[in-house]
Amino acid sequence: MTATIGQLAGGSYRNVTVKNIASAVNTSPATLYQYFAGVEEIVLEAAVDVARETKDALAEFDGSWSYEGLNGAARLVDAVLDVWTTHHSIVRVLTTVAAEQDPRFITAYAAITRPVTRALTYAVKQHATPGAASPADRKAMVHNLTAALTAAAAQEGAGTIGGLSQKQRRAGLVRVVHATVTSAYV
Repeated sequence: MTATIGQLAGGSYRNVTVKNIASAVNTSPATLYQYFAGVEEIVLEAAVDVARETKDALAEFDGSWSYEGLNGAARLVDAVLDVWTTHHSIVRVLTTVAAEQDPRFITAYAAITRPVTRALTYAVKQHATPGAASPADRKAMVHNLTAALTAAAAQEGAGTIGGLSQKQRRAGLVRVVHATVTSAYV
């Protein structure tokens, strides 16, 4: 899997082949095919690790973090982005192929984002003002915050974007998470 991740980090998912991966690990494509049907299955197997690490990183985020103000939101954002940045290429491929409606990748994407969705949902429920937003509106807020975190993870290694450093982009995302979760409109 490490060779696959290395190949994915160096370019487009569509350009990675079993032959490239086999060459990187000094084995034959036939040997890899004994374990995986192709590159997609390797990525999906790696996604299991990303999902586990995301779940472990967010195990303590039961919603109480949202009462810590910006510090709590920063802890959440850092926990998510630190894991997802470590697995940048896998998160990028899952997001892209899930957007193409591949059910296997949709399931894997849901698995890596589920712990984030749970942490955000707990926090939104704790701050909910009766009658301010419907359950569907709250769910949409959580979905969009999760999507923002996914997009932010894709840009983590990009250096300066739009004149903003990685640190500045994270700080902005922290404010968005905090403002959304604690809003009077939740």
